[in-house]
Amino acid sequence: MRDLSIFRTVQPYLSAIASIVTVILLVTAIYFTRSDLLWIAFLSGVLVASIIAMAVRATHIELIVARHTMQLLATEEKLAQEIKLHLWAEKAAAASKARLQFIGEKFPAMIAYVDAEQRCCYHNTMFRQWLGLNPDQVDGRPLREVLGNKFYGEIESFLTDVMAGKTVHAEHIQELTHDSIHRLSGQYFPDSDNEGKVGGFCLLYTPMIEGKASLPGDAERGTRELNRSTMHTEPREKSLFDESLGEQASEWGVSAASVAQAIEEDEFRLYCQAITPIKTDKGLCVHHEILLRMAEEEDNLLPPGAFLPAVERHDMMTHLDRWVVSQMLQWLSVHQPALGTIFFINLTRDTLSDTGFADFVLNQLQKTGVLARVLCFEIEEADVTLRLADTSAFVQKIRQYGCQVALCGFGRKHASFDLLRNIKVNFLKIDGGLVCNMLHDPISLAKIVSINRVAHTIGIQTVAESVETDEVIAKLRELEVDFAQGFGIGRPRVLKEIE
Repeated sequence: MRDLSIFRTVQPYLSAIASIVTVILLVTAIYFTRSDLLWIAFLSGVLVASIIAMAVRATHIELIVARHTMQLLATEEKLAQEIKLHLWAEKAAAASKARLQFIGEKFPAMIAYVDAEQRCCYHNTMFRQWLGLNPDQVDGRPLREVLGNKFYGEIESFLTDVMAGKTVHAEHIQELTHDSIHRLSGQYFPDSDNEGKVGGFCLLYTPMIEGKASLPGDAERGTRELNRSTMHTEPREKSLFDESLGEQASEWGVSAASVAQAIEEDEFRLYCQAITPIKTDKGLCVHHEILLRMAEEEDNLLPPGAFLPAVERHDMMTHLDRWVVSQMLQWLSVHQPALGTIFFINLTRDTLSDTGFADFVLNQLQKTGVLARVLCFEIEEADVTLRLADTSAFVQKIRQYGCQVALCGFGRKHASFDLLRNIKVNFLKIDGGLVCNMLHDPISLAKIVSINRVAHTIGIQTVAESVETDEVIAKLRELEVDFAQGFGIGRPRVLKEIE
């Protein structure tokens, strides 16, 4: 093929050279045979034929060049048109994507799109906050990993029907507190092409009204319980709703004014969840994480996701954190907890940047007479990464006052251990995603083993988050993790119940 291409390239030049050589030979022959008229006539005819052949060849080449030129111009015009269409399509796609993104982010529901391989291709902010995950923990990840084994196992039969082309509607129930429930309406829509082949499906979870109720037996059997500590919904800083939603779009109708009024009139309620030692022979005490609920009319309680977005939008998080510390220390000044018990209080990102918060805590400790070592301030690993300088200064100061510090969600990022060089903590709370997957994912198990070993080497106690089953507890006990927290250990309950 290469030789043929070279021949086609040099062919015109060879023809021209051959014609010129022929002419030269004819002229030479005529010169030497000028006295012979027959030769002159013959050679002249050959010369004329050669000239005609050259003229025909030149005309043929010109026609080919003209045709190729026209084809090139047509191709250029077509390419220019294609470029215009491509640019228009890109612009239209960008506009459509922006509109869809706006709708997805503003729509008051948790939305995700999953492909045929059950990997998350799209998810709005509310969906991520409901799970308590960052975008990189959802993008392209298997749905089982994103939702956790427990919840995925409960909806797996739904997904089989959805991939068969059926639309499925179901109601999920999450028990938030004692006798308090939160309902989600779940809808699963298949995505079919023109031939009816399902290439994925859409998940849509819509919040329903919450109220005081007990779970009847047949309702419990007919619905899917969403007792998702694996979704990290219990800590205060894990919002259920997208902070971009307006108060009018919220199912609970929470406004900034109502939150401010609740803070001023002490309408929030403190709950707690046990952090239990796995090995009782170590002499460790049961600790508690403090959780927050907002009181509403008719004795209903709102979960954190219902009011925290309004608090964050109006820069009241630090005010709310101060209220929790104040109320907790007042309670501790009246009630005597078991010796060695520690109460974990979540701090928000804004509070870490509040230079006066540590002194406020010291002032409250001195006012109530509560020992500082009873309090452990819990900080999200992601917040530490974003506010490293502020967090380092706060941790150093609060530890000097005698309080303890816990780093939660640890192990979610690859650079987790680097944070321990900058801040000194007493507890590491191992990320619930790792804990949920440890029995079937060797990488998650290896991370937990590594975290536990490093923590114990430098004198830090470990807490496994989102513990749900006896099998996980047994494995954590085998690994010698110090504490466990989750629905498999104990559900949140009113603070006064631990008196």
